[in-house]
Amino acid sequence: MTSNHKSSGDNYMDSMCIGISKILHQSNSDDNPSSVNESRPSVSNDIDSDQYFQIHEASRSTGMLDINPKCMVKDSKHGIRLCSRRRGSDISKKTVFVQPHDGKLFKVVSRHSMKKAKPPDISKEVAQCRVSHNEYLDFSNMNLQQIPNAIFKDLPFIKDLFLYGNKLTTLPSSISHLTNLKRLLLQQNWLTASGIPNEITKLTNLEQLDLRYNRLDGPLPTCICGLYNLEHLLLTYNKLTHIVDEIKYLKRLSVLVVSRNSIRQDLPSSIGELTKLVKLDLSFNHITFLPDSIGKCTSLRDLNLQHNQLTKLPESIGNLVNLCRLSIKYNQLVEIPASLANCVKLDEFNVENNQLSSLPNNLLPCLHNLLNITLSRNYFTNFPSGDPQQFQMCYTINMDHNEITNIPKSVFSLASNLIKLNLRDNALDSLIGPDLHELKTLVELDLGSNRLSELPTEINKLVALEVLRLNYNQLTSLPDEITQLSKLRILDLESNLLESLPNDLSGLTSLQELNVLCNRLKTFPASIGQLTKLKVIMAGENDITDIPVEIGNIPTLHDLHLNNNPNLNSLPAELSLCGKLIILNLESCPLRALPEPIVQGGSAMIIYVSFFSKKISKHFLLFKIEQLNYLEIRFF
Repeated sequence: MTSNHKSSGDNYMDSMCIGISKILHQSNSDDNPSSVNESRPSVSNDIDSDQYFQIHEASRSTGMLDINPKCMVKDSKHGIRLCSRRRGSDISKKTVFVQPHDGKLFKVVSRHSMKKAKPPDISKEVAQCRVSHNEYLDFSNMNLQQIPNAIFKDLPFIKDLFLYGNKLTTLPSSISHLTNLKRLLLQQNWLTASGIPNEITKLTNLEQLDLRYNRLDGPLPTCICGLYNLEHLLLTYNKLTHIVDEIKYLKRLSVLVVSRNSIRQDLPSSIGELTKLVKLDLSFNHITFLPDSIGKCTSLRDLNLQHNQLTKLPESIGNLVNLCRLSIKYNQLVEIPASLANCVKLDEFNVENNQLSSLPNNLLPCLHNLLNITLSRNYFTNFPSGDPQQFQMCYTINMDHNEITNIPKSVFSLASNLIKLNLRDNALDSLIGPDLHELKTLVELDLGSNRLSELPTEINKLVALEVLRLNYNQLTSLPDEITQLSKLRILDLESNLLESLPNDLSGLTSLQELNVLCNRLKTFPASIGQLTKLKVIMAGENDITDIPVEIGNIPTLHDLHLNNNPNLNSLPAELSLCGKLIILNLESCPLRALPEPIVQGGSAMIIYVSFFSKKISKHFLLFKIEQLNYLEIRFF
């Protein structure tokens, strides 16, 4: 007889899994920054850094497993699913199973079944280094919790020290003996501000210091500001609250990354003395003010201020004449200084999600090297002022989620390089046909969620177009010329007022996805059978009464959604000729039978059917159910 009582070990493991699940449900994550020379996998987009390290520490402390964060999945219904590997080969009876995202079961070993690991002994490597005079020491990912204090004596020739991926909370003061050290990689440890010894200032040749993914809190340790030859300082994912005035002593600093911290205090004006800065990343903090002195950092090429609380930028930003990339998205800016027009080397301008309703006159024409412009999620009612020259070099223009009512005539007449134009979620009610002649390189056009009631016949001039999104408009018909877009792969017409499609669709030779969900269609033209590359048809929530037999001529079709068509009583048997059909969605259609060839035709078919009556035709019961992967039937 099996006992219902759990042992303390079982209870512990249950608590462990529940604890991990709770960690994953605590908060949502932000986008992760790019990593440089990281040994451990980057944090999954589905979990944030704090969650990742809580899970990682919890799992390692129990001797359970090494977790690959790329396989972590947050699931509001099932909690945590982990895909992982075991560290040990000792497996006892006390195990639990964790269900990963791919459906396989992995054993997780409790700590009671593992032998307690001895602290790694690094003395041999150090001794060997003293003999061979190697210029580097690599103690990364060794589970080190501390380093013996005297271990770095008599190693003045060391130039590179790798200690990342451990559990260090402090550094030994003997690190000061590494007088020729150039690179010190300490990312992914448990270091606090008090764990950085003042003796670190004796590393007078240090050029690169990496402290990302640690536990530095409070102000930036002033001892770091004593590293006068430092060139790269990386502090991402800590809990620093402000940057100290002593930062001015790092005269040779070219890269300063303090993203994803807790900086709330104003930046010190002394930051302007870092005249060799090339990259400054202060993103994902709580900064409200940028000092005028930032204009003295004239070597800056990359300035990342996104996801802060800035309400304005200083006029001195116009002095940054070498600036190539400026990201100020997700702030609270109400205006952009006119002086920014001096930053003529800018190739990316991103002000998404601010409170802007206009830009300074002729700002964009002055920034004639812009390749990517993003003005999304603001309060623009008109295009920025300026002549067509402002878009001359652009590859992408994003102006979605604004209140733009019209597109100025000839505004794209010089946009000969434009690949993507996103005007989604505005108030556009018409397009100027002749202007479309100029967009011969356009690959993606998004005009969804506007007020368009018709399209100009010149739509066929977009000869390179591959993606056209017109969903959530008021279109009642389509011009026949739209079928001449031979490169079109995706056509999204969801939620319009269409009663029919053009009779001859044969020109859409590249079409792979057709979305006509939520319209007023009665049927498809027979020419749909000539779209031999079509993979997905979304035609639910229409008034379709019949499907043309020519649909059986589409060999590539694998998704067919006909759900919620209240007058669709039957399907053509020719549908069985679609040999790659995987999903057939007939939910809420008044079908009483499925033609036998259809259900016999698919080797991996998933069928969703809802019947309005419990009286099912006998023919429906003739299908070979072993050929189905999934069948869902609902009765009303």
